[in-house]
Amino acid sequence: MTFSAMIRKNFLFHAKKYISLYFVNTLIVAILFMFGSLLYNPDILRQVGNTTLYSIVRMALTGVVLFSIVFVTYSNLSFLKYRGKELGMYITLGMTAKDLTRLLLLENLGIAAVSLCSGLITGAVFGKLFYMGLNQILLEHKLRFVLNAGSLLLSGGIFLIIACVNFAFNLIYIRKMSVARILQSAHVRETGVRSSGWGVLALVLFIVSVILLPGTLLHNWFDGNQVVAVICIVLTLICPYVMIGTGINLFKSVMKRFRRFYNHNLLVMSNLSHRLASYTTTLYIVTLLIAGALFFIGMTYSMYAATKETVQRNNPFDVLFVESGKANVMNEPEIAALLADNGDTVLSQNETLEYIALPEFRNFKGKWGMWDTQSMILAERAFNELLGTRYVLAEHQALFARVQLENLDFQVPDTILAAIQPEQAEAMPLDSGGKAELLQDLQGTVIQEYEAAGIAEVSEPYVNWVATASSYFGQALVVDDGVYERLKAAVTAVQIRKVHLLSGNISEAGFTALVDELRERNGYDASYWSTPYRHNLGAEDRMRAEQEAMRPVYRGELLSRELEANGTVFFITMFLGALFIIASGLVLYHKVLSDIDMQKESMASLKRIGVTPKEFQQLVSKELSILFMLPAVFGLGLGYYYFYIAFSNTGVLHGPLGRAAGVAAVFFLLQIAFCFASRRKYFSELGREL
Repeated sequence: MTFSAMIRKNFLFHAKKYISLYFVNTLIVAILFMFGSLLYNPDILRQVGNTTLYSIVRMALTGVVLFSIVFVTYSNLSFLKYRGKELGMYITLGMTAKDLTRLLLLENLGIAAVSLCSGLITGAVFGKLFYMGLNQILLEHKLRFVLNAGSLLLSGGIFLIIACVNFAFNLIYIRKMSVARILQSAHVRETGVRSSGWGVLALVLFIVSVILLPGTLLHNWFDGNQVVAVICIVLTLICPYVMIGTGINLFKSVMKRFRRFYNHNLLVMSNLSHRLASYTTTLYIVTLLIAGALFFIGMTYSMYAATKETVQRNNPFDVLFVESGKANVMNEPEIAALLADNGDTVLSQNETLEYIALPEFRNFKGKWGMWDTQSMILAERAFNELLGTRYVLAEHQALFARVQLENLDFQVPDTILAAIQPEQAEAMPLDSGGKAELLQDLQGTVIQEYEAAGIAEVSEPYVNWVATASSYFGQALVVDDGVYERLKAAVTAVQIRKVHLLSGNISEAGFTALVDELRERNGYDASYWSTPYRHNLGAEDRMRAEQEAMRPVYRGELLSRELEANGTVFFITMFLGALFIIASGLVLYHKVLSDIDMQKESMASLKRIGVTPKEFQQLVSKELSILFMLPAVFGLGLGYYYFYIAFSNTGVLHGPLGRAAGVAAVFFLLQIAFCFASRRKYFSELGREL
């Protein structure tokens, strides 16, 4: 038989076994192509300044590339180990390392070529569907699906690099292994961690870390020490590796107290103790993949589903605009009349809230530094009149008021307000050193000092949570009326501003009329305020940026922007999560099938002691069910826990947790499907042995 004929017969003989490897490679190429088409899409390149999509795509593509390298390499090495007996036989029959290299090279070239072609075709077909789905979310910046050389070169180049790296690993594996070890590679199991003592220690550390992490991140314990938080995170991610390998031994120790159950499942637990020890790395990888998929998909789905609720909660007013100096000068009756002329006759609120924009300095663990050059300072009386509250403040007391609901235990440090202009504050160093140095720099300036104990924190819907080029709304310091008047008398007129707050049945037409009227009063031409957000202004256009920032803010526009941003993140993350879930099933699928020969020997031994084929099938079914369900339960639990951590600082938890539970249920069903598919393939491979 010639070498070419042997390669052809070998390839045809293993055709079914190559399918899973081909599927993995094709999937990777298709995903890379779809993300590459987004990265080089001309519509996105034109809209870089107006959309968050480009940065999202770049981060997602980086994640896909890193995952592809690890996953494809793992799949190839597992497949190579699965063929250990075959490769060892070739060496025994006289095939040299050079011949074996040629064999592997031709096989890898064949799989890579077919996978690359089918992956690009699949990517083009599904890419069109990908864009159709994405355009349903993008309300303003629609995208066209364009085939371009950049995406082809990116996906093809990255895949070929991964293929070359895998081939290099194959050569290293073959050249460094002896014939005996290659022949036994399919039978060699990982040792794993089997000591029950290590298992108990890992379990205790895991439980302690799970309890401490939320409280530490919310500053309830250890003053929010970041080192403690990092240690807890590392332990919650590492301890499962030890727990997986030793869990069955701990379980057996407990079950020995229940004699009937223990004797009835003795064979299953004995086999599982060996399997779990040898599958530790694989099960750990699958656990992390499932946890990552649930965390990212659950988080982005919850953010997208709750977008409207979040925008309304953080923006209690329909329209907000700032009156500063001679810009945006318009009184409340004029606003009501203008909106009435455009059909918006119902205004539940038409309020004006005066504030001072002052530099604020804070004490950061003994070092004083600039917190904000234009902090929002409110008078106690104005704050109470707007909200109908009854806060009473002494001269040395203040309220740190924010719109967002947060559970984080945040204590505002010692604070100094200085009646200087923002330009002067910007010229000062960010770190002023000690308090004496700061007071020296502020000598001759009207200031107001507050100790941390005199600043209380409250969450109230007094303004919208928005940021512009010159101002940030959502946090403010409420001070005593006397203090406010003293600071007000010491600042320039441009630092005394008014924020107009409107609520009611305000239509888009009414808002447009308000924008047009204010633009005309300000003397701006039609090029101003053409879009809600202008990010393409350079440093030399500072005055223009400040004028653009005076544009009124409309909650409807905020909602559209957030829906587009959150929807895009969710849509792209959904593909990454799906990739993780598919990978988790395939990794375990490869690992289970690579143990077929070992299982045949085990079956022969069990037959000799009287185990029937039916009993053996039941035994294998139980083992496979536990092998697939264990990482699913552990991974979903870990992902759900970190999902809870991510949302623990928000005021609303029930909604996001419920949505994440729905995603977890879908993932669990998919894992069950992988389990049944593996069991069917497993019994098919055993064939006549049953």
